[in-house]
Amino acid sequence: MFMRFSLLALTLIGMAGMANAATMTQASPPTSQIVDMRSPPPGKHKVALTDEYGFHYDRWGNRLNSAGHVIAPPHTLPGARVIHSGRS
Repeated sequence: MFMRFSLLALTLIGMAGMANAATMTQASPPTSQIVDMRSPPPGKHKVALTDEYGFHYDRWGNRLNSAGHVIAPPHTLPGARVIHSGRS
């Protein structure tokens, strides 16, 4: 009985794998739809998004200042004292 279920399970897994392989052979999208997601060039960036607080972001998600230059993300230096909110 166990042998029958094992063979049935293996057959179904094999059929599912072949069905997945058949759908993977579809053509790739045209090159006009591919978006360039490389790192942005240095210098002035165009505003792609403005959030509800008025901050501007480029198409890569970098925050911009009023001149259109990227603002570095905030970071805490190693060994710096950090203020905790008291919640764990």
